[in-house]
Amino acid sequence: MSIFKKLFGKSSEKESSNSETNSSDFSSASKTEFQNFQDLVDQNAGLSFEKQLNFNDVTGGLAWNINLNTGTLSFRDLDFPIEVMGSLSFNDYSWMWGWANAKSGIPENLLGGSLQLKEIGEKKQIEEFSKGHFAAEEGFEHKMGLVATGILKADAYFCANYGQGTMVLTLKSDKIPDIDYNRLEKVLTSFPQLIGGVDLNHKEAFKSYLIDRNIDINVTEHKVEGMKNDKVVTAEFDNQNRLKSLNGKI
Repeated sequence: MSIFKKLFGKSSEKESSNSETNSSDFSSASKTEFQNFQDLVDQNAGLSFEKQLNFNDVTGGLAWNINLNTGTLSFRDLDFPIEVMGSLSFNDYSWMWGWANAKSGIPENLLGGSLQLKEIGEKKQIEEFSKGHFAAEEGFEHKMGLVATGILKADAYFCANYGQGTMVLTLKSDKIPDIDYNRLEKVLTSFPQLIGGVDLNHKEAFKSYLIDRNIDINVTEHKVEGMKNDKVVTAEFDNQNRLKSLNGKI
């Protein structure tokens, strides 16, 4: 998770590929049904991370402050409405959902999103959503933030470090730049950064990222291609679904 600690270093764009493509091979697709929490990380990380990059462009380096009474996260003169997901303790690396933390005094109106995820967890038997308090690995707060941002259609998440732990918040605000769905070149720069910081099934994460960006795809055993407006991105993977190359005809 080191990428999230010094977030969001720039990476150079990949060179364009000159390979020929056939538009008839591409079609719209839907995500497969998720079975566990890791599936949800794979399926939501791509677009959520790009949203984080946009959020960082607006707030990066600015001091922040949280007011739970007003439900706002502030960066100088920028205020963002928030919802509280939960918190990760640095003492024992355990996660506690906001709805399970009766002593925290979190206003109920800030817990709607976390309760939506709880309901999904109970229906789909996802323990990370339905169990109020459990042991979690280092960096879990970012996985939860990426998943919550994706499922709840938030514009970003924020990890508010209070010393002994960090509180995960989701934000919805028109002050955060929208994703430009026509800029396929963003895929070429953001996806390598993402997989450098989060454990993912690279192939599944890339495929879901393209689906979330409304890009037609063509999937074969070791390759995922995406096409939109005659622009093409191509990712190749090894036998363990790890990214080998990422190129674009932009």
